[in-house]
Amino acid sequence: MLHTTKGIVLRTIKYGDTSIVVSIYTELFGIQSYLVNGVRTERKSASKANIYQPSTLLDLIVYHTPNKNLQRIKEARVHTIYQNLQTHIVRNTVAVYIAELISKTISEPETNAELYEFFETSFLWIDKANENELANFPLLFSLHFARHLGFGIQDVYHTETPILDLQNGRFCSKQELSGFDFIEGETAQLISNLCDEELLKEIPLTQQKRKELLGICIHYLRLHIPHLPELKSVAVLHEIFEA
Repeated sequence: MLHTTKGIVLRTIKYGDTSIVVSIYTELFGIQSYLVNGVRTERKSASKANIYQPSTLLDLIVYHTPNKNLQRIKEARVHTIYQNLQTHIVRNTVAVYIAELISKTISEPETNAELYEFFETSFLWIDKANENELANFPLLFSLHFARHLGFGIQDVYHTETPILDLQNGRFCSKQELSGFDFIEGETAQLISNLCDEELLKEIPLTQQKRKELLGICIHYLRLHIPHLPELKSVAVLHEIFEA
């Protein structure tokens, strides 16, 4: 049966001599894998493969069969043409991190229009944001992604609740702390501030501190998503912002 949906390309891998398998987060069906034949050739039609670059926003007409591992695409066209994201190295690196995090976090196809909107808005923001705001965005995205997945950090840093209990995802007092995986002090306060996207421009961070905070964010995600593997894009992200 044919369906019309929007989608975000997350990953593309070669399949056979001329085909590709594309992982796309769709508005209608959540994450899906699509087999696209005949796009890796020397013919003029091979240019169609260009629209399946990671982070591309697509309008799709797809065949969909529930519980099928590989779906098919009838038609695909670019929904929004980025002005900067795919040609600007910093923007592209941030987008690659987000696409990898999504693809390695979400494994089951489940419809979630709100999550799709969050992803789409994030990529559009990366395309147009001021450059001085980009460095903190992987932190902001990671924390808000956790919230959309149902385990966002609760409460805020306060003198009475200065400890972030990572296992339970909440700020608490020493008396309330029940686990051994926690952070406190300035680092906990920074995480609390980063949960507020309005403060994105106002949080000055050194590269070393940003690296530490991203490690905490990924560790927090991994505590709640045990299958989350290593993210290869993280090393590239650090390298780009150190340059």
